[in-house]
Amino acid sequence: MSKDAVYLSRDGAVATIHLNRPDKRNALNAEMWTQLIACVEAAENDRAVKVVIVTGQGGVFAAGQDIEELGKGLEDRAWLDGAAELIYQSQKRLHLCAKPTIAKVRGACVGGGNGIALCCDLRFADPSAKFGITPAKLGVIYPALDTKRLVDAVGPSRAKDILFTGRIVSAEEALDYGMIDWLVAPEALDKAVADYAAQICEASQYAARGMKRVVQQIVDGLSEETKETRAVFTGSFLAEDFKEGRAAFLGKRKPKFTFS
Repeated sequence: MSKDAVYLSRDGAVATIHLNRPDKRNALNAEMWTQLIACVEAAENDRAVKVVIVTGQGGVFAAGQDIEELGKGLEDRAWLDGAAELIYQSQKRLHLCAKPTIAKVRGACVGGGNGIALCCDLRFADPSAKFGITPAKLGVIYPALDTKRLVDAVGPSRAKDILFTGRIVSAEEALDYGMIDWLVAPEALDKAVADYAAQICEASQYAARGMKRVVQQIVDGLSEETKETRAVFTGSFLAEDFKEGRAAFLGKRKPKFTFS
């Protein structure tokens, strides 16, 4: 049975979203953006899932937007606005996924593909990975929130370097810039991501998801403790996961967290 252009699989507590249009180097079209939303929601709503991995099939993460599809609507401003809204909503849904997300990158990770990777919490890659945001080569201005995620990852000067030139960035340079978090040998990438996901799965999901929200608040401009943020901290001591974590610590055993 053929699989969708974006589909979800699950192995235990780890769900994987596959970008699956390898004959087009996983170039992103409207169908894929729509299916990405559905896959994120399915993973988030599955109580058994603790971590979500996003990866591409065929040795490529995603080679950017489908220019052929884009060309069909270039004279239609309403179509362009609709396409931009779909991409925005799809990336936002991934970015705001309540569960920890990991991008596993091989090959080209360009344009919209880079945008998807930056929407994930963490990024692993092997040396075949190539990163680029190339609107400057097409005379296009990159969307504001996509640009913000890039700036958040690499800083304003390096973001300008990448955006002004549209050049392709190697995996090694991407690691130095902060576009990726780990660079792993090709034969070790799958295991490295699986092992890291397992570490997250062993930890308290109540804590992981709560801290993900706190980090996002800081990225969005939080600079002072508030009544609400203090309540999140103190309230965690009353939750079941802390009771189990404390009991396990005192009993010198591994905790068995129940939050899902």
